[in-house]
Amino acid sequence: MSRNNWIIIGVIVALAAAGGAYYFLNQGGMQSAGNSGAAMAASAHYAPLPTDHTLGNPAAKVVVIEYASPTCPVCAHFMINMFPKVKSDYIDTGKVFWVYRTFMRGPDDGSAEKLARCIPKEKYMAFTDSLYRNQAKWDYEFGIPSPDGVHAALLALAAEQGMSNAEADRCLVSTADEAAINKVGDDGVARYQVAATPTFVVNGQSEAGFENLTARLDAAIAGK
Repeated sequence: MSRNNWIIIGVIVALAAAGGAYYFLNQGGMQSAGNSGAAMAASAHYAPLPTDHTLGNPAAKVVVIEYASPTCPVCAHFMINMFPKVKSDYIDTGKVFWVYRTFMRGPDDGSAEKLARCIPKEKYMAFTDSLYRNQAKWDYEFGIPSPDGVHAALLALAAEQGMSNAEADRCLVSTADEAAINKVGDDGVARYQVAATPTFVVNGQSEAGFENLTARLDAAIAGK
């Protein structure tokens, strides 16, 4: 897929140590991505997509949909440093059903997502975690030249998951998943007005950034 087929970032906000930091997105003609089987959460706040990756109890009182981008450093900070505690405190205890959706900010997100969708489903989140932990090796925002440098680095990360360079390149040029990839962004914008990453939809209520996330989860669990 050419770079013209993906949305390019118009504005990037400065990174901040506070949890409310996030990346703005250009909403015009926005496109996006996702992967793996849908879970049927017992909630009026969640319409499953076949590309969803889910964790926890589908019958939980609270459903969280996370919209994140592989090239988003704030998303990486959350997933690496904060998500493990969210998982142990809310997901593993059965209080929250978690839905992960990949949201495209630009063409390199699209390339990363295509590779993730070609890897066996059980390795999707492991590869996604690797993308976040290794942003400095492949993300153009860290000075990696695009497209050649980004392409080579993504091939190397895919190889760590057992994919050959030939297999990875076949995934990157394939158009088979593009409709499903685009559906995630279309749904996020139309249903939840997603305009930044990360965005967390808690029982249908959308908010960018993670500064208030635990307070939102506690309030939703308490029925407030």
